[in-house]
Amino acid sequence: MSDSTFYQRHCIYLPAMTGWFICSAALSSYNKVIFGKDRGAFPCPLLLTSVHFLVQWVFSYSVSALFPDYYGGKVVKDMSWKVYLGVSIPCGLVTAVDVGLSNLSLVRISITFFTMVKSSAPVWVLLSAFIFGLEKITWNLIMVGLLITAGEILTAFGEVEFDTVGFLLVLSAAICGGIRWTLVQFKLQKLDPPLGGPVVTMRVLASTMFFSMLLLSFILERPWNALGPEHGDYFIDFEHGMKTISLGLSGAFIAIAMVLCEFWLILNSNAIVLMIGGVVKEMLTIFVGVTFFWRQF
Repeated sequence: MSDSTFYQRHCIYLPAMTGWFICSAALSSYNKVIFGKDRGAFPCPLLLTSVHFLVQWVFSYSVSALFPDYYGGKVVKDMSWKVYLGVSIPCGLVTAVDVGLSNLSLVRISITFFTMVKSSAPVWVLLSAFIFGLEKITWNLIMVGLLITAGEILTAFGEVEFDTVGFLLVLSAAICGGIRWTLVQFKLQKLDPPLGGPVVTMRVLASTMFFSMLLLSFILERPWNALGPEHGDYFIDFEHGMKTISLGLSGAFIAIAMVLCEFWLILNSNAIVLMIGGVVKEMLTIFVGVTFFWRQF
């Protein structure tokens, strides 16, 4: 077997996986530091997340419009509104709910507890893949998913303080996360012509992600009140306003890198690869939380 064949069969996912692992751990740490009630305690996590989605939309739209042949802008331009909305709305909504619930849970729980519950995601990925017909149900796959989840829970067990609301939020996020991975894969595989790349995939989904997250923020957080001068100095003057905006943009750039890696994996791999990658990602997040922030994180 030649080196190129070995790479294509076994190592082709490694660059995207590595980027996914690093960016995911960095973004989880960023979210906990900014949103945690014992840390930054930013009062509008959903609003800040909507800003991340907006930046993703602007970035992906600009790149795919400037280089339509290479980044898939021509495919989106030729796509009917029915097809576009049929992909963007369901996939964008479930992604927004997953990310929104995750960030809300980090306000109340440690990143270790967060990862412990999120480690059930491989089971939901497999279950969703079975439902959408992307994988065949076998006892081997079921046992692998359950054993992986049990192992991750045991890894994090004993490092957490239980919070019922936070637990329910992150469990719901884990379920939505499993559905998100397989739903996006299912929808994208049915497109003809295919989108062909992570940038154009981000362009299709980010608009719905942004508007749905912004709507949730307006309903639940009422940012026009929560960010007022009586609740903090986030926009009390130009200097503080720029610091707040810069803080949001820094997280947005990490999110762009992470989502590009995610979409590449969705477009080029399968549910089993995503499940195994998710395991390593959760283990790395636990390592970061315990090593750098110990129990306070």
